[in-house]
Amino acid sequence: MRCIGCGGPSPAPLPFYYEWDARRFVLCRCPRCRLISLDPQPTSAEITGFYSADYFAAGLHGLDRLGTDYESAADTGLAASARFLEREVLAAHPHPRSFFEIGAAMGHLLAAGASLGLACGGIEISPDAAARARAKFGIDLEVGRIEDLDTAPHRQRWDVIYAGDVLEHLPDPAIAVAKAAGMLAPGGVLVVRLPASFDLLSSRLANRLLPVLGRTMKLPDKPYHLHEFTRRSATTFFRRFFDEVDVESHLIPPWKLNRKSGTAAYRVKGILHWANLPVTLLSHRCGDRLTIRAQAPCSAAAVDI
Repeated sequence: MRCIGCGGPSPAPLPFYYEWDARRFVLCRCPRCRLISLDPQPTSAEITGFYSADYFAAGLHGLDRLGTDYESAADTGLAASARFLEREVLAAHPHPRSFFEIGAAMGHLLAAGASLGLACGGIEISPDAAARARAKFGIDLEVGRIEDLDTAPHRQRWDVIYAGDVLEHLPDPAIAVAKAAGMLAPGGVLVVRLPASFDLLSSRLANRLLPVLGRTMKLPDKPYHLHEFTRRSATTFFRRFFDEVDVESHLIPPWKLNRKSGTAAYRVKGILHWANLPVTLLSHRCGDRLTIRAQAPCSAAAVDI
């Protein structure tokens, strides 16, 4: 397997893996661009199986262990979602008039955008989630994969495009970013949020310590994340498509950390998270979340897809 991020040499295995349906998926890191990817990559049928109807009900990153589901959590946080949209997404553009979301789920963020007077659109892979967006908010999402979207009607149309916790789920995120670049109006901004767990001090320590101990670590979820980004690899990746790229690293506060499996490893991670906090606050590095803001040229030059 060659690197999806740069086409470089075969990525080297890390001491972390997932298991699902009697298959093992090992995380491997490209020695050139540092993008981490699963080897083997799941098949299309397996990926479809990951996002069955229970994904938003119970399968989404341990929400079941918090006693809630995606829709309930999103409904409770509607006001916070609106603030987030204004402060963290739309603020990337001086005068946004239109907003498109990749991976719109049940449409909560688009509903907030519509309430601000924006022209809104979006795409969602889950038919069940898209149906809820229509029922809850009257939002008609395009259903399917961003990689398969016919972008001709969207060409240079959108001031702001947002993808939150999406690219890491895609077999080839480069296709999605190239399509988004072509959908942006001149001067438009693509805002992307990604997990960056392998930037954490705890992950860096585990990555060094586990091979010395001759151990590997099984990760608790299904292999939803086909790729894992770090600050370095995300910067390299997005500069393939945009000249102006800003990558910001930040940290989920230790008191909000979801320890998922509750194993000893996650308890140690929770302790190290407190040590991680001042490092990230002072250096703006070693966080577990990334926000990428990539601006399209202000001229109307076309971007090939």
